[in-house]
Amino acid sequence: MTETIFIESQVPFGRTLHNCLYIKGTTLDNIIQHDQVETHYLAWETVRKQVNPFFRNGTGFEGYVIGQCANSEAALETILEINQSILDAIARLYHGQYRFHSRLMKTLTRETCDIEALHIWSAYLGAELGKLRAQSLENIEAQLFRRNTYALVKKLPPISYHDVGNAVLQVYGVGVSDKPVQKLLILPEMLNPTQQEAWIVAQTIGEFGHPLIRQNLDRTA
Repeated sequence: MTETIFIESQVPFGRTLHNCLYIKGTTLDNIIQHDQVETHYLAWETVRKQVNPFFRNGTGFEGYVIGQCANSEAALETILEINQSILDAIARLYHGQYRFHSRLMKTLTRETCDIEALHIWSAYLGAELGKLRAQSLENIEAQLFRRNTYALVKKLPPISYHDVGNAVLQVYGVGVSDKPVQKLLILPEMLNPTQQEAWIVAQTIGEFGHPLIRQNLDRTA
């Protein structure tokens, strides 16, 4: 027995997207594509918000570490390591560029929308997910979790969008499993300051996989 929970929210960087549409002289309806990118995003959100095997406030990465982590504490450590490696790689590539690092972090937390920074987060997300998918191919439990998640997603309606003022809102569904799982709530005080930054990345970087972001704001789309 499954059900769908519907979520209404602003599209990430919706104001920038709205301005982009205005500059291009096109409309929201003309850019919507209900394709595989949307399916992947709905699967990510379903894991993050509902069928997460470890956390009440998940990230989306959990499906890749299931089967290799015995409990929530181990999953937390692994996910922090994954996202710390992203931060470390960025720090090495942009060593000493403190202003640009600030732009990256402000774009990550949606305080601003820097297209160059958005592209970098999108690229690192894609690279990391590609690596994790390859690593999980021999993980039977992870593959079963993936199949079950996509079975839920296939029953979901497509994302609907509408303009409100100078922003873009969305309504989308996430699948709900009927299997109750005891989950851990991650609070900032549970983590040291370095871990907190990695956790912010883990919770936020998935937004750069949003279909409208990938297809319209990411300059490599």
